[in-house]
Amino acid sequence: MPRTAADAPDPAASDLLATLRRNLATRVASGRGGYVELLDQARRDLADLADPDEPEDVRAALPGLVASALAGHARRGRRRPSRTDTERLTRAFRALDACGITAREEFRCCSTCARAELGGVAEAAGARGYAFYHWQDAEVAAAGGALAVGFESRHPLRRAAVGEEVAEVLRAHGLTVHWDGDPDRRLEIAMDWDRRRHGRLAAFPEPEDPSEPRLTVAFTNPGPYRLPGWLTRYEGRVAVSDLARMVLPWLPAGVVAAVTGAGGTEARIERDFGFLRVAGGPDLPRDRVEEHLGRWAVCGTWPPPASPDRGGVLDVTYFDASGEGSVDSPEPMDGTAARDLLYRLTPVEGTFAVFTAHTGAVVQMMWESGMRLWMEELSDGGSAAGRHVSLPEAEEVVRVLDAEGRSALADLGELSPPAW
Repeated sequence: MPRTAADAPDPAASDLLATLRRNLATRVASGRGGYVELLDQARRDLADLADPDEPEDVRAALPGLVASALAGHARRGRRRPSRTDTERLTRAFRALDACGITAREEFRCCSTCARAELGGVAEAAGARGYAFYHWQDAEVAAAGGALAVGFESRHPLRRAAVGEEVAEVLRAHGLTVHWDGDPDRRLEIAMDWDRRRHGRLAAFPEPEDPSEPRLTVAFTNPGPYRLPGWLTRYEGRVAVSDLARMVLPWLPAGVVAAVTGAGGTEARIERDFGFLRVAGGPDLPRDRVEEHLGRWAVCGTWPPPASPDRGGVLDVTYFDASGEGSVDSPEPMDGTAARDLLYRLTPVEGTFAVFTAHTGAVVQMMWESGMRLWMEELSDGGSAAGRHVSLPEAEEVVRVLDAEGRSALADLGELSPPAW
């Protein structure tokens, strides 16, 4: 059948979708935000870009666009090396911080805004200069271009020297840097821009199936903090697959999901590190819960009791004092994600993270003024003892906590009570 004019795609809608896809690709590649946060941002982008009378089909396409982008990221992840270019970049930026050059990733929207703020930040830190790339730079890199890294010195005669030092540190971390030595030109890094996504940030829903069982879900939180926004989006009627893939494996510690099935049957489910605990029922492996939940939704029965492994998961809270994010209620991270977090947190005074193993061992860290990283362990009685550590030392402590369920902080030397 020949196409009619009415069947032809709307050029304006096609251009709008292309812009939304580009914005989404940058955010997915940057590794920030899970499905809910990415969908919310895509909707804000649409509101900023579109006419209020924009066809509804563009708005309706957004959930599928986000899920598709995350699925593509997961497929590419199968070919990623053990250390990615973006991980090398983050480690290089932390090395720059340590040697007296303030370094910030995805910092502000453009060079003008970034430079206007970073001069004061570097001066307050006593740094010799600063290095950065901003959101638009990340967007270019995510699209396959080179990543441009800007820099500046607090002393006008040392601008080229700071640029050379930044280039040397980047190269020492295995990155290919192009720069002609002109202090008025930014460095360019040829790299594969695609950060790993871990845990909830990698999860995405399957296409909706109208025949799939749906459950009614409500959450209770005995702790002092509000439920995270991504979680409250799943209150009410939820498909079994969404609950099993997007919610239950990532429940913050202490939060209980009250799930009501057909005929009013109710189950109360709580995450306990590496498994899900059903009140009055069996313990379920958190990464293989969909089949069991589906059977309960239809038949009202659970599988026979089992003994899932609680290990392989750390409960983590953190606060980034530069405003780059925080998690108040402990969320699960595997060891790789927890170590990645160590490097991505901005090393400014007040930034902290707390890591708890299934054995009850707790290690926590905080950045102090002067780029000093304090790490401490908690005893059973709640008292703390610790020491100043380097980032690689902190990484090893978190690795052991995940692998062995113990704090290895004392292996680095004598511990002291905190000064405060």
